[in-house]
Amino acid sequence: MSRYGWTIAGRFVPAALLLALVLGAGPQTGGKSAKAVPPAAPPVTSNRHYATFRGEIVDYYCYIEKGYTGQFHKACGLRCVAGDVCMGLLTTDGALYMLSVNHLRAMDPLGFRGIPDPFTTCRGWIAETVDLSGYAMERKGQKIIEVMDVKKASGAPQSVTPPSGAPQSGSR
Repeated sequence: MSRYGWTIAGRFVPAALLLALVLGAGPQTGGKSAKAVPPAAPPVTSNRHYATFRGEIVDYYCYIEKGYTGQFHKACGLRCVAGDVCMGLLTTDGALYMLSVNHLRAMDPLGFRGIPDPFTTCRGWIAETVDLSGYAMERKGQKIIEVMDVKKASGAPQSVTPPSGAPQSGSR
């Protein structure tokens, strides 16, 4: 005990309680944490639209870093995408789109059991020219295609024809 009648523990406990209150460990709310309500998000518009593109499937990383395309890079590209490097579609007009698996398939893979996956098909077609159809989107300069169909290219490019019942811009 000190000469003022306080012990070290007597001084420590009130200080610790004050510090806990200041740092936000305040009173409990029945086992529920008090959460701040986030501000309402502005409405998001979508530029998602069904399209068909002709182009070469590329190893996205090696294309971005070194500009690699074509058959000379096929073996490396196949190894890269087998190791989960992104794929891209370099269109005949020079646009680069990142390829994405069908979003619904990704969210419910068992619901698509037994149905061929065109995204997986693309993994084996690095350096091949294809006609690829899907939902194209762009935000902040990043382009992506949700792959719905892919075929090796032959003849004139396919026309853009969404599958029957396919949702259009902004819908899923």
